Amino acid sequence: MKTVSIFLALINSLFAGLLIALDLSSHGFLQGSPWWSLLKLSTATLIIVVGVSVWLGEMGLLPPGPILLGGLFLFALGPVTIVWTIHVALTTGDVEYYMAVYGMSLMVQGMASLLGIAGESRRVTAS
Repeated sequence: MKTVSIFLALINSLFAGLLIALDLSSHGFLQGSPWWSLLKLSTATLIIVVGVSVWLGEMGLLPPGPILLGGLFLFALGPVTIVWTIHVALTTGDVEYYMAVYGMSLMVQGMASLLGIAGESRRVTAS
């Protein structure tokens, strides 16, 4: 599960960086209100921070606590992203499939992080 979590941390962090770059462009920033842009930027930044914490945790430089919180955050953010995508599709007719796939990827990364920590703690207690 750790391998899946690390791979998805890389993919999700890259996509979050792309979303930050898109939102900071002149076209993306003028498209929405400032509070919506701030919410998108802070969420994408947190996704990158969780991705970095997964990498640092795998190297043994970070305790499992922040990784656990990051996994829970991503596991909750995934369904929220999927529901938001469905809401946008129903209200505007603009179906953004890539965001639903991204939400699923966030949810799988969070679940893989949580299961990786659970498997690791089981090995520690059994020893």
